[in-house]
Amino acid sequence: MYKFVNDNITPSERSALKKSVAELSDQELRQAISDVWEHYETDAVPPVSFEQIARTLSIKHQSPVRRTLLFVAKVAAAIAIPLLVGMQVRLFIANSELNEFVDRQSSVQVKSGEMAEVTLPDGTKVCLNAATTLSYSGDFGLEQRNIFLTGEAYLEVAKDTLKPFRVHTDAVEIEVLGTKFNINAYPDQDEVETTLIEGSVKLTTNGDCPHSIIMSPNQKVIYSKENHRLSSVQTTGNFETAWTRGELVFRSARFSDVIDRLEKRYGVEIQVSGDKYSTDLFTGSFKEEYIHGVLKLLQMHYQFNYTEKNGKILIEMK
Repeated sequence: MYKFVNDNITPSERSALKKSVAELSDQELRQAISDVWEHYETDAVPPVSFEQIARTLSIKHQSPVRRTLLFVAKVAAAIAIPLLVGMQVRLFIANSELNEFVDRQSSVQVKSGEMAEVTLPDGTKVCLNAATTLSYSGDFGLEQRNIFLTGEAYLEVAKDTLKPFRVHTDAVEIEVLGTKFNINAYPDQDEVETTLIEGSVKLTTNGDCPHSIIMSPNQKVIYSKENHRLSSVQTTGNFETAWTRGELVFRSARFSDVIDRLEKRYGVEIQVSGDKYSTDLFTGSFKEEYIHGVLKLLQMHYQFNYTEKNGKILIEMK
């Protein structure tokens, strides 16, 4: 950290520092930054700005997310106290910089073939499926709790009766106070599915004529993007959350939908020649680590050969 504030840290040391920060408790982090700043004279100019530290030491992607204003405030307190001793109080960070930080969107992007677990600043736990993006503003948890989702996620929302938690997608908005639910909102799919496991949520469609529904546990609400209608079915939630346990489960799925989910799950491109099974419906489940295991099992149901070339899987119907 001393090398970091002196701007002579190597890329590998910077990576190690970010990893260490993620593993420290808030108290240990506060003490570490305070110790480093005590090396500077009281009339010294800070070698780096507060906003730079908040941005550079923020933990991104699949690490636990602690880049919140609460975290930033603790870092500021540890840094500012030694600097203010024996010198005139000065504005440590300009209002414009603070506003820029608050307006900045934090984003977690999960590629195809990957999954990620994220803990949001308010303690909400989110499991993100492949090809999913989650984002939220820098002031998340301060006065509001809004996240924006593209893809699929399972959420265990921390309870806060004063600050409703809202999930925004391109088709629907979900408002909760504290609950567990799964939402499937991939932009390339015709439907958005929301499954409530525990608690209560309010689902509202977007558009000129919004419709709302209060969901109950073990209820799945399906929104059709084509006709803008909501439908509801009862479910145990085991099927909808199977992906969080590493399972691929299909119920009367079209062959094209099976291929689409395999591409997302394993991060590969699959090309199919022929439409022999385009209208077939498939029911089954897989828990294979590699896609080749799934393809061999599918060959027991469908008649096809497959090859891999230039990173692509080519399926040829017999």
